[in-house]
Amino acid sequence: MDYFLFLKSSSALAGTMFRCAAAGWSHDGSGPALLPVLRRIGADGEAKMFRATAAVNTQKGLLFLQGVLAAAAAGVLRDSRRPAASSVCQRVAAICQGLVERELEPLRHMPLSRKATAGEKLFLEYGVIGIRGEMDAGLPNIANLALPCFRDALSAGLSLNDALVQALLALMTVAEDTTVLNRHGPDVLREVQALAGSILAGGGMLTESGRREIAGLDQLFIARRISPGGAADLLAATYFIHLIDKEGRAAAD
Repeated sequence: MDYFLFLKSSSALAGTMFRCAAAGWSHDGSGPALLPVLRRIGADGEAKMFRATAAVNTQKGLLFLQGVLAAAAAGVLRDSRRPAASSVCQRVAAICQGLVERELEPLRHMPLSRKATAGEKLFLEYGVIGIRGEMDAGLPNIANLALPCFRDALSAGLSLNDALVQALLALMTVAEDTTVLNRHGPDVLREVQALAGSILAGGGMLTESGRREIAGLDQLFIARRISPGGAADLLAATYFIHLIDKEGRAAAD
């Protein structure tokens, strides 16, 4: 994968995000009733992504997360015209209500009649609830950690890029990153969390020593082919929610 492949993937998914937002805007039923609609839209978007990338999985995890977020933000915008981060996260929780209980917990007691997904395998092997659990709970690692960290970094004078790196570090300390777990196992995931936590505790992007440590961590991950893709997906969602909240604040002024 490279930068240009991600551009192709993002372009292929743009229409899918619009369709998810439109579904969220027009939905009048319960939150969970919207999820199957979004999944059908997402399946079509996934096929378009794979066609654009020659079957390389660039953003499958983000497609689910961002598709639900687009629908949630559109629904909140329709209802209030002044969307706030908390309202969007609550709407995500409403859409994904009971997701872990319905889709993961039964796996403990009954065999699957099909091949298990990567998330299902990791749940059965390690008890990890991954992005399903995060969304079911209303994105707490974004609302309570990444978003405040990102905004504090901006307030401290960091550039947009550097503030995003700071927020990524924060997410890496807590995320049940299924990309890392699936490729490298729990020991490496704990190592990633500990390394990110140590750098963040020392200031991260706010200090010169922290910047050097982050550059070293980047090289270490490249050498060992460690990619915190789950944390990266949550970072993208963090920035999306920040922008939605910023627009809502501007409308209220």
